[in-house]
Amino acid sequence: MRNVYGKMLLLVLVVFLWLDSSSAVLAEAPYKTYTEDHNRQFVRTQDAYYPAGSIEKVGELEFSGPSDLYIDAHNRIYVADTNNHRIVVTDEAGRLIRTVGEDVLQSPTGVFVDAQGFVYAADGGLGQVVKFGEDGSVNHTYERPESPLFGKNNPFKPLKVAVDKRGNVYIISEGTTNGVVQMSSHGDFLGYFGSNESQSSLRIMLERFFFTDAQRAKLFKNVPPSPTNIAIDEKGLIYTITQGDEGKSVKRFNISGFNLLPVDMTFDPYYTDVYLSKSGNIYTLSQTGIIFEFDTEGNLLFSFGAPDDGKSRIGLFLNAAGIAVDSREHLYVLDKERNNIQIFEPTEFTGLVHHALELYKEGHYVESREPWSQVLRRNNLFDLAHKGLADAYYKQQLYAESIEEYVIANDKEGYSNAFWEIRNRWLQNNLIVVIYLVLAWLLLRVLLRWVQRKTRVFDPVLRIKRNMMSIAFIREVLFLFRFIKNPFDGFYGIKEEQKVSLWSATFLYALFFVEYVFALYDTGFIFNNMEPSNLILMREIAKVFAPFALWIISNYLVSTISEGEGKFSEVYKGTIYAMAPYLVFSPIIVVVSNVLTFNDAFLYSFSSNIVIVWCVVLMFIKVKEIHDYTVGGTIRNILITLFGMLILSLVLFIVYVLLDQVFDFVYSVIRELMVRAEL
Repeated sequence: MRNVYGKMLLLVLVVFLWLDSSSAVLAEAPYKTYTEDHNRQFVRTQDAYYPAGSIEKVGELEFSGPSDLYIDAHNRIYVADTNNHRIVVTDEAGRLIRTVGEDVLQSPTGVFVDAQGFVYAADGGLGQVVKFGEDGSVNHTYERPESPLFGKNNPFKPLKVAVDKRGNVYIISEGTTNGVVQMSSHGDFLGYFGSNESQSSLRIMLERFFFTDAQRAKLFKNVPPSPTNIAIDEKGLIYTITQGDEGKSVKRFNISGFNLLPVDMTFDPYYTDVYLSKSGNIYTLSQTGIIFEFDTEGNLLFSFGAPDDGKSRIGLFLNAAGIAVDSREHLYVLDKERNNIQIFEPTEFTGLVHHALELYKEGHYVESREPWSQVLRRNNLFDLAHKGLADAYYKQQLYAESIEEYVIANDKEGYSNAFWEIRNRWLQNNLIVVIYLVLAWLLLRVLLRWVQRKTRVFDPVLRIKRNMMSIAFIREVLFLFRFIKNPFDGFYGIKEEQKVSLWSATFLYALFFVEYVFALYDTGFIFNNMEPSNLILMREIAKVFAPFALWIISNYLVSTISEGEGKFSEVYKGTIYAMAPYLVFSPIIVVVSNVLTFNDAFLYSFSSNIVIVWCVVLMFIKVKEIHDYTVGGTIRNILITLFGMLILSLVLFIVYVLLDQVFDFVYSVIRELMVRAEL
């Protein structure tokens, strides 16, 4: 009996210790992990990496202002120990292997190790990149090129370095705006590579246009920003980081120097380092300690980490300077201020995502279906998993299932391909039936007309139609089609014959808004860039009716002082009837957009543009006919009307600001009186 109680007590103790250790592991992640949805919004996800330890010193050696680190194929860690003038080599446990360059280096800020084991140290103090052999001896030095192509006044202060499989050396030199300095294995200057673009602004463009050459010479030159860090992948593609470049901070260059990554990878303007894992995933590090992991196409997988909160907790950073990944996908992040290396281990969820990505990248879409499904069972907001699962369905020819996943992932190209397959299959099975139905309908129309001529059997129906057309409101609304056939006759009917009323025009304004909302919600997925959940009714009402109101008021006021003959009611009615092409054809375009793919996109864009141009032409005719202007007078009136709309908008904005301030003042006075009354 004692043995039974002893075993039960031991079991309870083990469970308690396991739960305690589990909670301790969870408590070791003092940050939140996010991923990105299809709206480019951060959403919470499971912890991707958790802090697993740190390397405070290597043996008896301590770091001082370390600036960079690199991990070779044997998981040896190389640290550019800047203020100690050396490269420190350690294993994963922080045990010292050796030091390099203690008697040579001055202030190494970059380190790289090639496949042969040669260590490259970028040293701005020396103005060199020093190549060390395995025994620590200097094998070669890369100094400022003497070639005139380098530039007579260009600085050469190496900060970071990378080397490709051919031995070509790529150097980030401080202040070099021409890009990455490329040198051969023997030190010959090969040229600049991967330069950034200069950033233009409205002020710069105006200065270039209006200033003289002498004035422009006195201005600061608009030079592109200089890259600040570099990495190279297994295929020899060069990656650069440009700190402070909020538009295109991360770039991957092909051999021609063109960027292959999307331009929206900059989530933090203070990226300090970039590193490539063996699987090709891209890791970027922010100076504030935020780590971003992307897949090979630049899709954000995880974002985690945080700046130090003053408690010196592991996983938080004071000045994150470098990041590297070993073969087990453990992350090593260098903190220049704390003088240590923090280690992060991937969680089970991250391992599942990486496994699915690996299968996906290798083209094993069907095999990736199960791990993607497991990812979604853990986090249904992980959009990349929806895309991967959709591709798996697509490869299995399960097009309907793939379309559902493509919609969730907002992958329009994938949706287009899958829908094309469904449409093509439907046409193959039903095209003959459709043709027969069309022919039957045409024959039926001919037959019904013949029967009507012979028997007059449809006279009661025609009588009902004539009675409906005798209703003034219906006749006024259907007068809209006159503007499709003969717009001049239509506007003459508004001005001289009173063919329409304020009620019919108001109804068409309401119909315009209904069609506008219909287009927002029901335009085909491929062509619809609106998120229905983000639509706010009052905002959409303002977007539709505010321009109409500004146009009608401004056009009438301008016309009254420029000899225009149109009345306010005629401007009001003519404006909406000028929108006849939109009112008639927009619903048709919206419906048709749901059966189009990217291959047919020109049909949607062409028809939409035709409707817009048609409405603009009718609006021009409306101003000319309603106000009885010449062509020149019409153009002048429209331009002044647009200017008046701008002035009226500014006046309304000023009134709004003043009323808001008055409201705040009155509210604060009332609150003050209430407080004093209570006292």
